[in-house]
Amino acid sequence: MKKSEKNARPATRAVLEDLGNKEWRFAEIPYEAEMKFNDMLDARDYGSVSSAEMERQLRELLHEAPNFIDVYHHLAMLLEQRGKVQEASLLWERAVNIGMQCFIEKFSAAGNRLEWGWLENRPFLRAYHAIGLQHMDSGNTEMALSIFRTIMSLNPGDNQGVRALVLECCLKLQRYKEVLAICKDFDGDHMAETVYGRVLALLALKRIAPAEKALRQAITEMPLVAEELVKARHPRPRNMQEGRYTVGGADQAWYYWQEAGKHWEQVPGAIEFVRQFLKGRA
Repeated sequence: MKKSEKNARPATRAVLEDLGNKEWRFAEIPYEAEMKFNDMLDARDYGSVSSAEMERQLRELLHEAPNFIDVYHHLAMLLEQRGKVQEASLLWERAVNIGMQCFIEKFSAAGNRLEWGWLENRPFLRAYHAIGLQHMDSGNTEMALSIFRTIMSLNPGDNQGVRALVLECCLKLQRYKEVLAICKDFDGDHMAETVYGRVLALLALKRIAPAEKALRQAITEMPLVAEELVKARHPRPRNMQEGRYTVGGADQAWYYWQEAGKHWEQVPGAIEFVRQFLKGRA
């Protein structure tokens, strides 16, 4: 990796590299800027720099490397944590726009990929994901869904778990056939959102026999989720780690109820269907 010249004029635009077969990767950031950024993150992780000082350093680095998407993303996260939500949103939008300008020039047809496996692509995917979450939180479900679908088209392997957010948006919009399509694309998945989302969509569409089959499979894979759905109360499991869960565990079941319980309640008879199925098995 070559170091950039000390007095070189900073690049004002990001660059996409064509890897062939419609696969793309963002070009590497100049070496000196990247090393400064890594040092900042190390200092943050060791607790040796205040958030105010971290903010100052990140803003300074953006003057040196104005196309550094990851700096925008980390600065936006920092500002959001400090309650500066509007400014954080503007920074995420700026980060995404930097990448989108490359798309306009390079992407002449559908099927282009920006795979998560390339580290250089992750900052853009994370920033775009953050914008989608903001739209989702503000009730702009259609826009959030459009963003999440775009992310999945760029990174079909969906290492970020965006499919759960696509399902959340589709359930909120009552687009149950679209829910089934996503679940089919990720058949064999280990996310409760897809495994039980299929059951809920089938019940909403009144396809009872396929719903019974899907529920039987879902209970075989994740029985605690079904048990959580039929509870009258949903206390938080003990010793949970924030933002993490065990596949098939009580913590995963609780998280699923927190996110999807309202959708189960809006489909008449859905929870009772699960309750009667569990009684039959017993």
